[in-house]
Amino acid sequence: MKRGTVISFIDVVAFIGFLFLTSTGILLRYLLPPGSGRWSEVWGMTRHQWGEVHFWISLFFFSVLAFHLFQHWRFIVGLFHGHLKEALQLRVALGLLGLVAVVLLAIAPLISPVVVDESRED
Repeated sequence: MKRGTVISFIDVVAFIGFLFLTSTGILLRYLLPPGSGRWSEVWGMTRHQWGEVHFWISLFFFSVLAFHLFQHWRFIVGLFHGHLKEALQLRVALGLLGLVAVVLLAIAPLISPVVVDESRED
């Protein structure tokens, strides 16, 4: 199989993974909000079961993206060695800035403090 065909296939699979990850995230956020796990179901699955599906889809999506980066490794190395045409420099700079912003946004919930309301009754 040609390299371009493999990359196109990986891109399509990543897009499909992104769609499923987004749809399960919206399902968890809006259709099965926090606290609905005991009384609401979609397709016979509770909020917690959908959360597990969302987790496994995210692992799949992450692995596909890792493979995507592996397929573009020569380009990435070329960026750091300065083998880049002038026309691409602004696009690469904006892409790196966007990547840093997305990574920081993704890490933010993991480093934020957890607030527990002891007075709340369940």
